[in-house]
Amino acid sequence: MLLWCIWHNRNDKLWNDNVQLPCQIGRHDFDAWNDWYSVHKLQSNNVSGSTEADLVRWEKPALDWVKCNVDVAFVSGSGRTSVGLCFRDNSGQFMAGMTQ
Repeated sequence: MLLWCIWHNRNDKLWNDNVQLPCQIGRHDFDAWNDWYSVHKLQSNNVSGSTEADLVRWEKPALDWVKCNVDVAFVSGSGRTSVGLCFRDNSGQFMAGMTQ
C-alpha cells in the first residue's frame, strides 16, 4: 500500500503539479490500509471461520516469485516516518532488504 501511495504521489506531481508532504502520503497510506483491512476482515469473516492468526501468517511466494514485505512507522508529532522492506524467495530465504 505504501509503494502504491508513493507511486500515486509521483504521478500526481508529474501530471498535476500537486506535491504532498511525506506525512500526508503516510496518512493516506495508513487510511487506505485500514480501509482495505476492514473490508478484507469483514469479507473473510462472512466467507469462512478464519481466525485473526490465519490472516497475519506469512506464506512463501510461488515458485520463481519474490515476496516483498513492507512495514512502516509514523512517529506522532515528530513529522518522521520510517520504512523497512524484506525480499524473500519462494523457499523463504532472505534475498535483500532496506530501511530508511
